[in-house]
Amino acid sequence: MPPSGEPTTATPSAAEVLEQLRSMMASEFGLAADDIEPGAHLVDDLDLDSIDLVDLAVTLEDQSGIKLDEDEIKSVRTVGDAVDVIHAAFTRRSAGAA
Repeated sequence: MPPSGEPTTATPSAAEVLEQLRSMMASEFGLAADDIEPGAHLVDDLDLDSIDLVDLAVTLEDQSGIKLDEDEIKSVRTVGDAVDVIHAAFTRRSAGAA
Protein backbone atom coordinates (compact mmCIF):
# COMPACT_ATOMS: atom_id res chain seq x y z
CA MET A 1 0.00 0.00 0.00
CA PRO A 2 1.50 3.39 -0.94
CA PRO A 3 2.07 5.93 1.82
CA SER A 4 -0.83 8.31 2.35
CA GLY A 5 1.47 11.26 1.60
CA GLU A 6 1.39 10.58 -2.16
CA PRO A 7 -1.95 12.00 -3.40
CA THR A 8 -0.62 12.82 -6.89
CA THR A 9 -0.27 9.14 -7.79
CA ALA A 10 -3.61 8.01 -6.37
CA THR A 11 -6.13 6.83 -8.91
CA PRO A 12 -9.64 8.05 -8.10
CA SER A 13 -12.49 5.58 -8.25
CA ALA A 14 -15.02 5.76 -11.07
CA ALA A 15 -17.50 7.27 -8.59
CA GLU A 16 -14.98 9.98 -7.68
CA VAL A 17 -14.37 10.69 -11.37
CA LEU A 18 -18.13 11.02 -11.91
CA GLU A 19 -18.39 13.51 -9.04
CA GLN A 20 -15.46 15.53 -10.41
CA LEU A 21 -17.01 15.49 -13.88
CA ARG A 22 -20.41 16.54 -12.49
CA SER A 23 -18.88 19.46 -10.64
CA MET A 24 -16.83 20.62 -13.61
CA MET A 25 -19.69 20.27 -16.13
CA ALA A 26 -22.15 22.06 -13.86
CA SER A 27 -19.68 24.91 -13.43
CA GLU A 28 -18.42 25.13 -17.03
CA PHE A 29 -21.69 24.54 -18.89
CA GLY A 30 -24.36 25.58 -16.41
CA LEU A 31 -25.85 22.09 -16.27
CA ALA A 32 -27.86 20.77 -13.34
CA ALA A 33 -25.74 18.21 -11.47
CA ASP A 34 -28.75 15.88 -11.27
CA ASP A 35 -28.86 15.71 -15.08
CA ILE A 36 -25.23 14.56 -15.30
CA GLU A 37 -25.79 10.82 -14.95
CA PRO A 38 -23.75 7.98 -16.53
CA GLY A 39 -26.46 7.23 -19.09
CA ALA A 40 -26.90 10.86 -20.18
CA HIS A 41 -25.90 11.46 -23.79
CA LEU A 42 -23.61 14.49 -24.00
CA VAL A 43 -25.16 15.88 -27.19
CA ASP A 44 -28.76 14.63 -27.14
CA ASP A 45 -29.50 14.88 -23.41
CA LEU A 46 -27.11 17.59 -22.18
CA ASP A 47 -27.17 19.70 -25.36
CA LEU A 48 -23.38 19.98 -25.65
CA ASP A 49 -21.82 20.56 -29.06
CA SER A 50 -18.43 19.57 -30.48
CA ILE A 51 -16.77 22.76 -29.21
CA ASP A 52 -18.11 22.04 -25.71
CA LEU A 53 -16.68 18.53 -25.89
CA VAL A 54 -13.24 19.86 -26.83
CA ASP A 55 -13.46 22.41 -24.00
CA LEU A 56 -14.44 19.62 -21.62
CA ALA A 57 -11.40 17.53 -22.59
CA VAL A 58 -8.98 20.46 -22.31
CA THR A 59 -10.40 21.56 -18.94
CA LEU A 60 -10.17 18.02 -17.57
CA GLU A 61 -6.57 17.70 -18.70
CA ASP A 62 -5.66 21.08 -17.19
CA GLN A 63 -7.45 20.54 -13.88
CA SER A 64 -6.44 16.92 -13.38
CA GLY A 65 -2.96 16.76 -14.87
CA ILE A 66 -3.96 13.79 -17.02
CA LYS A 67 -3.53 13.20 -20.74
CA LEU A 68 -6.65 12.00 -22.54
CA ASP A 69 -6.19 9.72 -25.53
CA GLU A 70 -7.54 11.37 -28.68
CA ASP A 71 -9.05 8.15 -30.08
CA GLU A 72 -10.78 7.47 -26.75
CA ILE A 73 -12.15 11.02 -26.65
CA LYS A 74 -13.69 10.53 -30.10
CA SER A 75 -15.58 7.48 -28.81
CA VAL A 76 -17.21 9.33 -25.90
CA ARG A 77 -20.97 9.67 -26.32
CA THR A 78 -22.32 9.53 -22.76
CA VAL A 79 -21.27 10.75 -19.33
CA GLY A 80 -20.46 7.11 -18.51
CA ASP A 81 -18.15 6.91 -21.53
CA ALA A 82 -16.40 10.06 -20.33
CA VAL A 83 -15.98 8.60 -16.84
CA ASP A 84 -14.42 5.44 -18.34
CA VAL A 85 -11.97 7.44 -20.49
CA ILE A 86 -11.01 9.76 -17.64
CA HIS A 87 -10.61 6.87 -15.19
CA ALA A 88 -8.37 5.06 -17.70
CA ALA A 89 -6.22 8.21 -18.05
CA PHE A 90 -5.80 8.40 -14.28
CA THR A 91 -4.88 4.72 -14.22
CA ARG A 92 -2.25 5.25 -16.96
CA ARG A 93 -0.85 8.24 -15.10
CA SER A 94 -0.60 6.29 -11.85
CA ALA A 95 1.05 3.33 -13.60
CA GLY A 96 3.58 5.66 -15.22
CA ALA A 97 4.31 7.41 -11.95
CA ALA A 98 5.00 4.18 -10.06
